[in-house]
Amino acid sequence: MEHLLEVTIRQTINDDNTVGLLYVDKETSDDTELDAVLIRIVKTPEHDTLLHYNNATKSVEYRIVELERISRILVNGQDRRLVEWLINGKIVSEKEESISTLRKEILDKNKRYKIAVEFSRLVRKYTEAKRLFDKGHFLDAFNSILYSLHHLARISVIEHGIYPEVTVWQQVKKLEPEIYKLYDEMVTGEESIEKRIDLLLIALHFAITSKTKTGSSHLIEVMKESDRPWSIEALSGHHSLKEYGDDLVVLLEYLVQKGIIDFVKYETELEGVYFRHYYIK
Repeated sequence: MEHLLEVTIRQTINDDNTVGLLYVDKETSDDTELDAVLIRIVKTPEHDTLLHYNNATKSVEYRIVELERISRILVNGQDRRLVEWLINGKIVSEKEESISTLRKEILDKNKRYKIAVEFSRLVRKYTEAKRLFDKGHFLDAFNSILYSLHHLARISVIEHGIYPEVTVWQQVKKLEPEIYKLYDEMVTGEESIEKRIDLLLIALHFAITSKTKTGSSHLIEVMKESDRPWSIEALSGHHSLKEYGDDLVVLLEYLVQKGIIDFVKYETELEGVYFRHYYIK
């Protein structure tokens, strides 16, 4: 298949329509059905956008993908596999660092999206822990605190440009020892469980406040797509916000309390009952 690669490079190196070539194999990605994928990125669509090759030792999928399609993927969040290939694939050739620039853009968008999802989960678990603590359900609050810390840890790892692993606390111990210390104190601290929860709620409050701008930037970017206030139905149905799930409602209410987002009231058929539509202040 080295011959196929050499031929493709020769055919495309001087082609004005070709932006660059990417190569992905099993060592780079687990998400390839064949042994490897060769991706040719072009400015305008071409015929034969998907071909399969085979020789005695290897099978290769050859894809032609136009820049416009990549732009759509970055907006609508679909075809995560192609995004992963674009991030991790080996750049065989490129013009004017176009693929490197594209990769940087993808990584930046992907990073903000992942932080946003983890932040929405962090806010939900913190809110849940505080409510349970106030009602005296300390063991349940303890469990929610641990989940909160886990999401905080994942945010920290993502902020460092690393993908969170299953052993996220080993990563955090090296990257953010202060967050690891919170977890350690919660699990092994000698104070009563009530005291530990009380202290951790305070620490989490400050952590959430410090990460609010970063954690809400993705949602705010989506809301800026329209000049009109958003219904909760429109927001929850938006393709870029689906992974938020039920956490979106908690995040919206938190941002309302923080004065970052506000809502307007629209009359319903019931007297004194109004729809809430949200907008950025």
